[in-house]
Amino acid sequence: MDVSKKLLIVTFTMFALLTVLLIVASHTILLSSFSNLETRDTLKNTEKIEQAIAWEALSIDRTARDWAYWDDTYEFVNTLSPEYIESNLEENTLYDLDLNVMLFINKSGVMVYPMSVDLVNRTNSPVPAGLLERIDSGLLTTRGNEDYIQGVILLEEGPMLIVGRPILVSLEEGPSAGTLILGKYIDSSYITSLEERTQSSLSLYTLNEEMPPDFQDAFDEAVIGDGGAVNILEDGRVAGYFILRDPAGDPVALMRTDYPRDLYAQGKKSLIYIYCFLLLSGIVIGTATKFSLDRLLVSRLIAIDSFLEKVKREKDTSQQLEVEGEDEIHRLSKGINEMLSSIRLAEQELKSREYEKKFILDSLEEIVVLRDPSFNILWANKAAFKNEDLLMVEAKELTSNSPQAADKDIIQKLLYSQAPGWTDQEFTSSEGKTWLLRSKPVCDEAGDTIAILQTGVEITERKNYEIELFRAKQDAEVANHTKSEFLANMSHELRTPLNSIIGFSDLLYEKVYGELNVRQLKAVGNISGSGKHLLNLINEILDLSKVEAGSFELHYSTFWLAEVFAEVRDMLFPFAASKGIKIEFEIENRLPRVSADRERIMQVLSNLMTNAVKFSNENGCVKVKAKQSNDFIQITVSDEGIGIAAVDHEKLFKPFSQIDSSSSKKYQGTGLGLALVKEIVQLHGGSVWFESEAGKGSTFGFLIPLSDRGE
Repeated sequence: MDVSKKLLIVTFTMFALLTVLLIVASHTILLSSFSNLETRDTLKNTEKIEQAIAWEALSIDRTARDWAYWDDTYEFVNTLSPEYIESNLEENTLYDLDLNVMLFINKSGVMVYPMSVDLVNRTNSPVPAGLLERIDSGLLTTRGNEDYIQGVILLEEGPMLIVGRPILVSLEEGPSAGTLILGKYIDSSYITSLEERTQSSLSLYTLNEEMPPDFQDAFDEAVIGDGGAVNILEDGRVAGYFILRDPAGDPVALMRTDYPRDLYAQGKKSLIYIYCFLLLSGIVIGTATKFSLDRLLVSRLIAIDSFLEKVKREKDTSQQLEVEGEDEIHRLSKGINEMLSSIRLAEQELKSREYEKKFILDSLEEIVVLRDPSFNILWANKAAFKNEDLLMVEAKELTSNSPQAADKDIIQKLLYSQAPGWTDQEFTSSEGKTWLLRSKPVCDEAGDTIAILQTGVEITERKNYEIELFRAKQDAEVANHTKSEFLANMSHELRTPLNSIIGFSDLLYEKVYGELNVRQLKAVGNISGSGKHLLNLINEILDLSKVEAGSFELHYSTFWLAEVFAEVRDMLFPFAASKGIKIEFEIENRLPRVSADRERIMQVLSNLMTNAVKFSNENGCVKVKAKQSNDFIQITVSDEGIGIAAVDHEKLFKPFSQIDSSSSKKYQGTGLGLALVKEIVQLHGGSVWFESEAGKGSTFGFLIPLSDRGE
């Protein structure tokens, strides 16, 4: 498939994917926007219905205020004057006020005069029993001049919108003479009139009747959200819901208003136009892009490809490629012309290099030979011809079937490209010299062997050195094995009597066998101390030998560093107290537990702190600090002692090496402690360092990982 077809596929694929992406994004974003807009519009229309009911309640409340804040009404509740009834409470009063009930209640909560009518049939009707019960219970009576009752109550006859005001004089002054209750049923006739006024479809369900599923879902949502709710109905209409509440604020009914989904349908129709526009735009832009790329790029690349095919076919590098323009393709054509010129120069240089190569190979002391697959010599340098007898022996051994002949597998390895590496063979001449002959197949592009390259170099001295090195290695292994056996035997042989000496001297010192005088106690103490020092020395030598042999093992556990510090401090306290040296510990807060070999970390701390106390001046101070540094624990031990001169820094951490200065000769030691410290820390995956200056003290520190790196 040529570039033009590939470009066509890629271009239209990209624009198709881009168009699909835009369509999906438009569908998701715009449809969601239309849905949100429809929801907001529905809620807005629902609020209008809710406002209409609120205005109805406000109208009833104005009527209640006109009747309740009137001197005649105030007097009527107290006197039940017939003149008030004849002049104000006529039969058509409630019809004129468009109310179902008007109740006068005195300040004792007793209904003194009721009026109740059926507005639909225009007949008198009894006061609803549920309304009387609420009056008797005091739920619908006012107690103060500022009290106000408004809400919907559920009655057997249906939900009723109730408004109540305290009965006061015309100046709205008290005390209150009672309560005036006005009510109007929210029945089918009211809902029908509300539909006509709001040009909407309304439905009402109370809590004491079974609600349809959409009402129940909307009721739960409205109660949780303390507001309205919106649902999409099965018949393709959108509905808004709001709650009607009683005077106490509790929900008693749910009203629904539904509308056709005109806004959403218009949005979907607009989306279809957008899809068509995007699809058409993608096709037009993709086609224009394809033709532009063909003219500006593909046709010129095809010209370059045709030119290169011609050069390859004619093998004429003197031709020049001409491409118009001043862009990257034009610069590419110039580069191709320069490359062809370079190839011509390279052909000329190749001939001169062939001569140089022959000259260099002839100047080598090593043998270089090129053979055909039948091991006939095609070319050899001068060094090869100087050892012509050796070459003949090599050829004979490689092709004969004599017992001294080369293994047939070697010949096969040289003939087949599956084994293109070097094959080494050693030959010993009649003069006793050893030669190393290396052979490697030379393959063509198809992988067939076309020649075999051989090189030869005299390795007599190297062979003698290898033999001596092998013998020395054997001698070293024997010596190391002997040393290990000696240390094992000596450690056993020395530890057994030393443990007895230490044990019995400690028993004598503790007066287990009887009382001892002062001189005897001192002598026994010296015996025990010297024995323990000697046992410690043997243990250090044995540990160092294990490290050198690679058999030193760590036993990891998790522990608090503060516990180790406390044990080492208690162990060194007598020694430090004898010199009046104070040991201070500084441990970082919230330092985590350490995973390491607890005994070996104690050994490291003990060696460093012992050296610090040993080389400190009397009444000095040794400071030990521990803190976390990334995933490591950093511990430093500082003293104010004699310090270490710069010329002696190289001697530290070497086994059996001590500082050779007059100031240190008086201190005992084997030179093994710091060497063991370094090895133990490095086995933990850490590092050791120090800072010191003569006469100013020293600081030794080390880092160990928080956890076992081998886990």
